[in-house]
Amino acid sequence: MKPRRIILFRFFVLLFVIPAADAAVPDAARQPWDETVKAAEKEGAVSVYFWQGGNLDKAIGIFQKKFPALRLHAVGGRGSAFMNRIVTEMRAGKHLADVCFCGVTSPYELLHKQAAALDSIKNAFVLREVTEASKWWQGKLHFQDPEGTFIFVYWGRAANTRVYYNTTLANPAEFSSYQDLLNPKWKGRIVAIEPTESAGGWRALYYKPGLGPEFLRRLFTEMAVLFSRDDRQATDWLATGKAALGLFLADVQEATRQGLPVDELKDSHFKEAPSLDSGPNGTIALMKQAPHPRAAKVFINWFLSREGQTAWQEIMNTPLVQAESMREDISKDPIPPEYRRRAGADYVPMFTPERIDPAPVIKLFKETMRQK
Repeated sequence: MKPRRIILFRFFVLLFVIPAADAAVPDAARQPWDETVKAAEKEGAVSVYFWQGGNLDKAIGIFQKKFPALRLHAVGGRGSAFMNRIVTEMRAGKHLADVCFCGVTSPYELLHKQAAALDSIKNAFVLREVTEASKWWQGKLHFQDPEGTFIFVYWGRAANTRVYYNTTLANPAEFSSYQDLLNPKWKGRIVAIEPTESAGGWRALYYKPGLGPEFLRRLFTEMAVLFSRDDRQATDWLATGKAALGLFLADVQEATRQGLPVDELKDSHFKEAPSLDSGPNGTIALMKQAPHPRAAKVFINWFLSREGQTAWQEIMNTPLVQAESMREDISKDPIPPEYRRRAGADYVPMFTPERIDPAPVIKLFKETMRQK
């Protein structure tokens, strides 16, 4: 069977073999769900804004097949322009989005803290299989906001270290701790994406036990890091040997597939606890004054249901993206074994309220750059 046929076969399995979310609703809970669906069908549409990346658009698109009476309006984008569009629309009184998959830090920092643009997604949960804590990782529902109400975390990725090396210039055996990045031999030989461009990996170092601000201060001031705001440029510097190590680059996996001499240091090389993150778009939020509130409820509950998360996980896992749902009651077969959450591992979740804020990292970076 050719790869394309395999993909089509899997797609039709997702559509027709997986039990539908509404079909799995127990009789005792069916009436509220049926009423919600009927009310949503009267609204006739749902508007979903999403941070483009991977195959999220295809996963969202399955919803249209399941609920043909609800016209799905999906708007993709990324970067500051995408987020500014959402905030600008709302401040102009144009409430166009119902549901938002809005990236890593933007839901909390921009939409929740600054714009107060979110409604309680927790109050939108209707299906018991969504609200039942035992179905989720660690037996609880996970939220990014301190209130545990607005930003639901559904993607729990055993995070890559995103510490890369040129295989001709560095030996993985030289690393047993992140502190080894401060070895003078690497001075001027580390390329990294600026925290002001992408703060996710830097947050992991800032908030990880045993590292923190002092570690980053030394890295910024002592190691003559080659900072770049362009992933392609930074990856090229690593692959061509201008740098021996790379931090938080986005194009390395593709470079590896092309046969270039780059690879990643796995978390087993570091004594510090591994991170767990929410992926590039692993949170979902309900927008305030949603134009289709009942249709938004149907979308949210379907997406977070066993059916929805099974479909999402199957579609999102590609050679470049590994996606593991926080649901523990679905098959993990689509995920390569080396990227699955490990039972008993002491992960440090990076999506929690106390670790999601990138502002301290960016402030530290700017301060140290001014001092140089």
